[in-house]
Amino acid sequence: MGLGILKTYYSAIQRNYYSIVPLGLLILNWIVQRIFRINASVPFSVHYTNKIQGFERIQIGDDKVRTNFAVSGGTFITVFEGTQLKIGAGTIWAYNVCIQTGNHKFNSLDEYEVASITIGENCWLGNGVVLLAGVTLGSNVVVGANAVVTKSFPSDVVIAGVPAKIIRNIGSSDMPS
Repeated sequence: MGLGILKTYYSAIQRNYYSIVPLGLLILNWIVQRIFRINASVPFSVHYTNKIQGFERIQIGDDKVRTNFAVSGGTFITVFEGTQLKIGAGTIWAYNVCIQTGNHKFNSLDEYEVASITIGENCWLGNGVVLLAGVTLGSNVVVGANAVVTKSFPSDVVIAGVPAKIIRNIGSSDMPS
C-alpha cells in the first residue's frame, strides 16, 4: 500500500512545477499534508512549514507559483471569507512571508477589517515580507526583505521599508546610480 501511494504522488513530479522540487521534500510535504492534515485542502504540494488558510479563495497565476508553495517555507497566508488573494504568473517569494486579507480594527480588537490582496505578475517578495489587507502590487514589483506593505504600489518598482515605500523605478531612465 505504501509503495502505491508514493508512486501516485511521485507521478506528480512529471508535471512542470514539481521538476525542481527534491523528491525528499515532496515526500515530507505529502506526509504533513495527507497524514497530519496540515494544509490538507490544498491540491498540490505545500512546504511542511507553511500555513495556508482559506486556500479556496486564492487565485494562482501559473505553475511557478505552485512550485513556490512547495519550496518556500515559513509562509503564512490567511484569506478571510469575503476576500480573495490573487497571485500573478511568475510571482515568487522567499521564506517567512506573511499575507493576510484581514486585520484587527485599531480601536476594537474583537472586530476585523478585511480587503482582498492582488499581487501582479513576475513579482519577487523578499524574506520576511508582510502584505496587509487591501494591498495591490502591480507587475514586476520587487519587495525588499522585512518590508511591511500597508498600501498599494504600481508596476515596475522596488519597494522596501516599514512601512514600504518606493526606493527605485525599474527600467526607467531616472534610476539612481
